[in-house]
Amino acid sequence: MNDPTSKSELLQAIHASRDEWDSLIVQIPRQRLSESVASGEWSIKDIIAHVTEYDRWLALGLAIRLQKPPQIWLDDLSLDAFNAALHEQIADRDPDDVLLDSQRVFQDLIQEVEAHSEAYLFGTHRVEGVPYEVIPFQLLKSESYGHYHDHMPAIRAWLFNHSADSA
Repeated sequence: MNDPTSKSELLQAIHASRDEWDSLIVQIPRQRLSESVASGEWSIKDIIAHVTEYDRWLALGLAIRLQKPPQIWLDDLSLDAFNAALHEQIADRDPDDVLLDSQRVFQDLIQEVEAHSEAYLFGTHRVEGVPYEVIPFQLLKSESYGHYHDHMPAIRAWLFNHSADSA
């Protein structure tokens, strides 16, 4: 996945990744969203909620609004420890609420990306309390639309393993 070099390319990349993500999610019956993707693994709903939280706090909040995320996002935790702690916060959510929240956060993200200038999206910013420089397009790629691709293989595997169920 190449880095976008303009606002137009950035929006195109975000939409293309989200369209691919949504095309997978729509194939899963709502009543099965709480099923684990594999034994002992997160459910599809958990993965959607996880990605939505990244969109909310790192893409929309930090990259676009330049807001310091909650401390858990800045603590010196391993990725596995962080994701486990985040999962504890989101695991009990209702699947329908997770889907609605995911759509809402994504729409907010798109509206705000569209509202910002190219100079802002590709510029370098400082956020009080955040120990690194924020470059919005890079955070969007790594923590939003690029993050979808990190979780698509698990969803594809679930769909493949359950394809006979819907045949």
